[in-house]
Amino acid sequence: TLLDEAILALEAAQKALSTLKKSDMDEVKAMKKPPGGVRLTLEAVCVLMHVKPQKIKDPKGGHKKIDDYWGPAVKHLLNDTKFLKKLQKYKKDEIKDTMTAKVTPYTLMPEFQPERIAKASKAAAGLCKWVHAMMKYTKVTTLLK
Repeated sequence: TLLDEAILALEAAQKALSTLKKSDMDEVKAMKKPPGGVRLTLEAVCVLMHVKPQKIKDPKGGHKKIDDYWGPAVKHLLNDTKFLKKLQKYKKDEIKDTMTAKVTPYTLMPEFQPERIAKASKAAAGLCKWVHAMMKYTKVTTLLK
């Protein structure tokens, strides 16, 4: 059933998180120029964890400013010694539709798949699995309401 699917996704997310250690987070934090998949993963986690982006100059040039989550992700998530605990205790039933609308597009990107992200970072792949599971759970519980 759908609910069983959601529960399996949640269990997989918890398992992925349980394999991560502080040293894995430190490895991600140490990346000066993180690969695209790692950046995407932390963007999605920031949205779910209510971490706001900072406005930076567009690296592609021009005068436009763009939202950047990397700095805030390092500062508010990766520097937090309780970060992994917070993910494990995440209030998944309080994910609002606005957050789902923001995060779902990430889950549809070919480059936002745990297998692809694992090539750059095992830790980011675990976080990516967690994001996918949260979205799957939210989608299923919304359908069941």
